[in-house]
Amino acid sequence: MRNDDTVLIQRILTGDETAFASLVRKYQKRVHTLAWRKIGDFHIAEDITQETFLQVYQKLGTLEDPARFSRWLYVIADRLCIAWLRRNHRHTEPLQDADISEIEIEVYSRYIATEYEKTFAEARRDLVEKLLAKLRETNRTVITLHYLEGMTYTEMGEFLGVSENTIKSRLRRARQQLKKYAFMIPEALDITIVSGYRSQKRLNGDFGMKLTFQRDELLSSLQMLQGVASGQDTAPMPSNVLIHAEGSTIECMAADTEIGIRRRVEGTIKEEGTITLPAQTLRDIVKAWPAEKPIDLATTTDDRVEITCGNDLYKIVELADEEFPQLPSVDDGALVIDGETLRSVLHKTEFAASTEKVRRTFLNGLYFNLFEDRTEVVGCDGKQIAVAQCEPFRLSEDNDGFIVPLKAVKGIERTFADSSEVRISRVANQILFADARATLTARLVDAEYPKYEKVFPEAPEMRIVVQKEPMLRAIQRMSPFLDPKCPAVCLEIDEQQIRMSPRGSDPDERHETLAVESSTGSIRIGFDTRLLIETLRHIETESLMMEFSGELEPMTVTPLGEEGHICLIMPMSLDWVRKDISASSCR
Repeated sequence: MRNDDTVLIQRILTGDETAFASLVRKYQKRVHTLAWRKIGDFHIAEDITQETFLQVYQKLGTLEDPARFSRWLYVIADRLCIAWLRRNHRHTEPLQDADISEIEIEVYSRYIATEYEKTFAEARRDLVEKLLAKLRETNRTVITLHYLEGMTYTEMGEFLGVSENTIKSRLRRARQQLKKYAFMIPEALDITIVSGYRSQKRLNGDFGMKLTFQRDELLSSLQMLQGVASGQDTAPMPSNVLIHAEGSTIECMAADTEIGIRRRVEGTIKEEGTITLPAQTLRDIVKAWPAEKPIDLATTTDDRVEITCGNDLYKIVELADEEFPQLPSVDDGALVIDGETLRSVLHKTEFAASTEKVRRTFLNGLYFNLFEDRTEVVGCDGKQIAVAQCEPFRLSEDNDGFIVPLKAVKGIERTFADSSEVRISRVANQILFADARATLTARLVDAEYPKYEKVFPEAPEMRIVVQKEPMLRAIQRMSPFLDPKCPAVCLEIDEQQIRMSPRGSDPDERHETLAVESSTGSIRIGFDTRLLIETLRHIETESLMMEFSGELEPMTVTPLGEEGHICLIMPMSLDWVRKDISASSCR
């Protein structure tokens, strides 16, 4: 759009009058629409439109950046509208000051006085006009451009000279103010809102999308998307699933502000198209039907979807998909990693990431620290650290590390649970994982990860080797006797054994004794049993080595016979006050 404007302006400045006529034709309707909505009078808006283009013709030589013509044009039209409003003592008032009940009474009285069908449409039109007049001018402008002109976010941003995020923010604020009446706007103004996803047949009025699935195939995809389409997010489409059928491919998609998943589903396409449905409702219906029967989905002309299985039929409302985000695809140059390797490093570290909402957002994800010869995947919640190594990732030239949110990590484990290979690609602030059927997109955490390696002791004072399973079972047996608020256990270690006892109990009455395979000293130290249990559960070898540097220093746990995996647990002092890993100590 901007390049076209630049060419036209260059031709106009050289005396080409046909170029100016083309520029007028391109923007005349938009300028008139803006003026009409701001002034409220169709004919006065025509006069302002003519005056706008007259000033454009006279001042075009003063425009420094032709690429910003649309913004410059909008400013001229806006100033002319403001001048007219001031001359005629018109003003707008905030929506929150409007008495909605008075507007409804006025509109409803007109509805009673005339024929039902005709006046009901007029009543809604009048209501929308009056409500739009109560909006702030910037919000009313984007509502008008989007619903009346059908402009996309990109087109509106270029026309108004602002970013797409600003456009989305203004639309969101306007919709929030008008949410009680927003459904009237498209119908009252005779507008049909159609997303770019919708098939050409539906654009032409043929509402005939028809798909057939096997119940288990559809259900498995819906369950895979369940963690995303859970309704726990504030984005416009958090609890919905989009089904897109084109050519020979059917895809199910779900997305929120953190992650998005697109999965190919096996099925039969009788008519192409796209539908957006409530995820929970669709999943519950499909789950209740027997596995051996096919399920049909078909759209109707009244924006509903018929879901049938044998003689059973359900109709649910189809939702608008214009807010559904576009999910990128993995490029051809993506890194290919063994699926088992990826699942292993995630399993060994995800338990250590924080599941609580904290100010230090980097704790709510896994850090991928990229080196020339390896990649270290790190989880930390302030009380423990887990590090697992795998082959080096080369995702970009700078090869900077990145933080993947924990929700995305769970999604990766679920989506690629059986994948032999996974492709990984990084696009700006997003990371993409894909196999032959599914693609997961995650928004990276924008934060600097602490220098976790500084927390690990450089020269431990003593170490022991112990069997994992006996120690895990002993701690689990002791758990019922621990204080729920502070489930601490004391480890008394010497060269032959470990004696464990719970806090608040007489060690002579409750204790477990474990033999050690080897030990280089003795120590008495306390730990949170929850951290010990989680660490031991994620050790994949039979024996492990524990290293100590003092009763108030962290303990490291390393699986014997496996390289590239190490865990660290902060101790609890003898007076049972936990020592925490502070952000400052890691930097």
